[in-house]
Amino acid sequence: MPRDPTLHEALSNIMGAYHHSQETMGTVLAKFQETQQLQEEHYLGIREDLKSINTTLVTIAGVLADLVNIMRDPAGHKRDPDTSLDDEQPSTSSGASGQKAPPQDQQATITPPPAEGEPARKRSLRSRTKTENIAKTPDRK
Repeated sequence: MPRDPTLHEALSNIMGAYHHSQETMGTVLAKFQETQQLQEEHYLGIREDLKSINTTLVTIAGVLADLVNIMRDPAGHKRDPDTSLDDEQPSTSSGASGQKAPPQDQQATITPPPAEGEPARKRSLRSRTKTENIAKTPDRK
């Protein structure tokens, strides 16, 4: 059977293209694996960063809890966990400043809103919120 040069050339071109596509597929697969490895390393890095952030947030929460406890008792007295803050006598010092705490009758109290039909009570400037004070302030030029 005689060989057809055109057919032989076409088969040769097909085989060349096949080998080239195999090389390209190998390159693409290698790049894919490299990218996958980089993504995994990146993911692990992000995961470690998140663990570090979580640890920092837990530390901050602990410090804030300590600050709340200090603010509740600035004199540093130990509190009985079964005793509420309302049951205790007021402290005579306010911590580092050494000033006396205000007498019980001068401490802030919460006033209930007026009942229906009662006229509304006027509040002093001190009891207004910052937003209310800004709203009440006349425009200055």
